Amino acid sequence: MTLLGTVEEIWRYPVSSLSGEQLTSVEIEADGIPSDRNWCVVDAQSGNAASPEKEERWRPALFLQSRLAETVPEIGFPDGSWLAVTDPETGLKLSQHFGFAAAVWPYEKGKAPMREDHRVAVNRYEPSPLHLITTSSLDHLSNLIGTEKVHSKRFRPTIVLRTHGDAEFREKAWIGQRLQIGAHIAALASEETKRCGLTLIAQPEITENPEILRTILRQNRRNFGIYGSIETAGVVAIGDSVHLIDT
Repeated sequence: MTLLGTVEEIWRYPVSSLSGEQLTSVEIEADGIPSDRNWCVVDAQSGNAASPEKEERWRPALFLQSRLAETVPEIGFPDGSWLAVTDPETGLKLSQHFGFAAAVWPYEKGKAPMREDHRVAVNRYEPSPLHLITTSSLDHLSNLIGTEKVHSKRFRPTIVLRTHGDAEFREKAWIGQRLQIGAHIAALASEETKRCGLTLIAQPEITENPEILRTILRQNRRNFGIYGSIETAGVVAIGDSVHLIDT
């Protein structure tokens, strides 16, 4: 097997479009990390899920945090408070944050929702079980832009892989090949990740920068990072080696 790098960051996003939580280890199952993107913020009147990449009114979503407390996600607000998604006060707090009536609902994924009213949201897209980016790609994009050190948070990955050598869009060369992640996980690199306006939006400690998306569009056909399917589930931890399975 060929060594590709080591796992530097692991992320879970319990509430879609909100900032996620960094983990030291996690199990990745066939359909991805459990409790990842199972909930979303919605317009309380229409029931439409937040779309900060398309509607400016949703951009404050990036200034909210999300984390998993046992089995129930919590939302963190700029004032430092945290509320469970099932807390009756959460909708009011979200509405105050966005300036219009908002709520938090589970996505419809065939699982029983954790709400008394049983309201669910429709997925805007089908999340990939694995979303990986490399430090080589981050460094290459930073060099191309020349105005900032591009942070992985702009891309909401599952795993950030520390790679060495030239700064380049490294992971695109792995499409169609199998990866060994840690001791147990086997994954197939299935496709490059198409990017949207979420990459340029401001969030805590990160300023708005349209050149992020413009540069990705010009230099790599709007792609940055890769998606993958999980062939063998298992636990991944910070520091784990990732190999290309030679065929």
